[in-house]
Amino acid sequence: MKVLFIINPVAGGKNRTKEINEAIREELRSEEGVFEIKTASDRRAVTELSDKAVKRGYSAVFACGGDGTVHDVAGPLVNSQTALGIIPCGSGNGFARALGIPLDNIRACVSVVKSKRIRDVDVGLIGDRFFFSTAGIGFDAYLSKKYNDGFLSKRLRGLAPYFPLAVFEFYRYAPSLLSMKVDNNLVTETPFILTFANTPYYGGTAVIAPGAMPDDGLLDICTVPKIGLFQAFMLARRLFNGTIESFTGYRRTRAGKVEINRQESVIAHADGEPFEWRGSLTIEMLPKGLRVLAG
Repeated sequence: MKVLFIINPVAGGKNRTKEINEAIREELRSEEGVFEIKTASDRRAVTELSDKAVKRGYSAVFACGGDGTVHDVAGPLVNSQTALGIIPCGSGNGFARALGIPLDNIRACVSVVKSKRIRDVDVGLIGDRFFFSTAGIGFDAYLSKKYNDGFLSKRLRGLAPYFPLAVFEFYRYAPSLLSMKVDNNLVTETPFILTFANTPYYGGTAVIAPGAMPDDGLLDICTVPKIGLFQAFMLARRLFNGTIESFTGYRRTRAGKVEINRQESVIAHADGEPFEWRGSLTIEMLPKGLRVLAG
């Protein structure tokens, strides 16, 4: 057995790296195998370490960090025999939360190496980019780009910086008219939020798709129409208290594939990472595309 632990030293504070190292040594002291620990905060470096582990036939690669680290580690593991392990220590931990992985017990997360329990989960694909929790087109994607482009992303991490930025950018955002083919149905709308969910969570405890299952082979397509600022505050409240389905105008449907065509440039996101596209965009699921250690 060969297992690689990739620790993001920025996530969870400076003491978390030491705690993870100690937990690995204590839990796996009597196990036979190669247990390698690497630290990397640069996203490209994280992905490269994960990719090398797959090519070298590692049994599992652990993402020790938040949802961003999980995303970067998991990408190279898609459609491989190398499983993803997660030690959640970010500000969101939405993917770990959706899979029932302990959020505050590092040793329990490490111990799944011994149980070798594997759960096969779906992987979302938006264009040529994987997503594991959510992807989307709308205000959330626009806000992610503004956050990444601004000074806040270099000074503050987590969910807190998004709230003042959301208020500031609300009136600057203009929803786009989209024509979509949802399976075999044609839909035209101008959504404030259009989310394609594999799991219920945006990140943290914000629930956008209640009941979404990461192993049903389907996209949960969640839409919220154009709204006013007061309604936006109510939307945020319902996202965080788990009552989004009661929000006026919220709709959720399930489909296997969505195709969107638009000539003007539009901002989208994959697990919170924004990108711009124009032309044709396909969103679909890769059923059981990722093996996850989830005891």
